[in-house]
Amino acid sequence: AGFWWNSTVPEPRSGIVHADAQPAPAMTLADIDLAATAAALYLYPVKACAALWVPEIVLDAGGRAGGDRGWAIVDAEGAVTWQGAHPRLALVQPSFAGARLLLGATGAESIPTPDALAPCRLKIWNDLDARHDEFDAADAGDAVAGWLERLVGAPLRLVRLGEAARTREGLNALHLVFAPSIAAVDAQLAAAGLPAADPRRFRPNIVLSAPAGDGVEFIEESLAALQWQGQDAASRLEITAPCVRCPVPDVDPESGLVEPALGDALARLSQGRRPGATVFGVYARGPAGTRLRVGDTARMDLAF
Repeated sequence: AGFWWNSTVPEPRSGIVHADAQPAPAMTLADIDLAATAAALYLYPVKACAALWVPEIVLDAGGRAGGDRGWAIVDAEGAVTWQGAHPRLALVQPSFAGARLLLGATGAESIPTPDALAPCRLKIWNDLDARHDEFDAADAGDAVAGWLERLVGAPLRLVRLGEAARTREGLNALHLVFAPSIAAVDAQLAAAGLPAADPRRFRPNIVLSAPAGDGVEFIEESLAALQWQGQDAASRLEITAPCVRCPVPDVDPESGLVEPALGDALARLSQGRRPGATVFGVYARGPAGTRLRVGDTARMDLAF
């Protein structure tokens, strides 16, 4: 698994170089048969809370990971909130017991959602129109809210999003990050005497592994699609947009503390590639029913 290099230049038989020997052509992306392996898959059952590692993702009718971000945390004004406002939400670890959602955290007893949820309304910020939109939702009750407040230190509530909120316009489907690009970020951190970044800080659904090498870092920004070679059948995941980064990668998922060094490294690397907003990773979308499993191979279709 990984990248297969498609160079036809023979290796030298000895250390002797003849005067009339022609130099080997420089390797370019056109010389590479591109493929990578799904190293890890994650769901985020509760928006803004910790990742849940899964062995398989099944895409829903919108091309999204089924079960991803079906719940959210709202503040005292009923607006969906995020780790930028409450970094300690990174410590909230969602899991499932059958169909029931559980919230847990290191050193805290898990709490299940109740059998019956109370209908409510919530507000979600609309970037395109610079306003809050209102949607139907269902509240998980005072016991869960109390658990959240004790852990996070703010009056927050857990809600399950209604269908209109889950499928609202402007949502991105799958977030992909690539190991060679993570390695480039880690090199920046190492140069500053800092440890490597936990990949969960990038909030990916899919981490694709491949050996790092010249010309491979940030290759995801040159892709049109991924031809996913699954265990059942091949599926095409269309790359839809680069991921513009917010401050969330600065939050350490283990401590819930804000460490801006990672965001600074992302910004430096991004500005070196293209001026403007900081980008890292890409978004993709695939056909409903597609099964993506850890260990599957994805071939990369370049956008040129």
